[in-house]
Amino acid sequence: MEDAAFQFRDPASPLEVSSLEKKLGVTLPNDYKEFLFNYNGMEMFNGVELLSTEGIIEFNEVQDFPKGYVLIGYHYDGRYVVDTNKSNKGLGYMMYLDSIDDIEDAVYLDSNFEVWFDMLVSSNGTKYWEVTPKTQEYYKYVSE
Repeated sequence: MEDAAFQFRDPASPLEVSSLEKKLGVTLPNDYKEFLFNYNGMEMFNGVELLSTEGIIEFNEVQDFPKGYVLIGYHYDGRYVVDTNKSNKGLGYMMYLDSIDDIEDAVYLDSNFEVWFDMLVSSNGTKYWEVTPKTQEYYKYVSE
């Protein structure tokens, strides 16, 4: 088994985060902003990249997303997106989008950044939302 590798970046300043929001015309969710203030993106599991504030601006300039959708990272063959239209309403806003798909084909992961990130790390960077074990076989006491 290969060791998990994490590469953190220097924290983003409040000015960098507010400049990002202003440039994209969005208000980012608080839990995601907290991540930027602490890590400002990272690389992990040899294939997952969460972008820095500069990277977010750079990559979103070339995306053809409707207003409010913000690309925040990549996963082997796909992209992670924050739907600020939903986050501003307190709804689950994390999305996954295959690399060749349009935003209309995105999968809503029904979570905020904090829960999504925890699940991603717990699953070693895999697409945990695609795992659907047969409940009766997977959980020992499910029928009690």
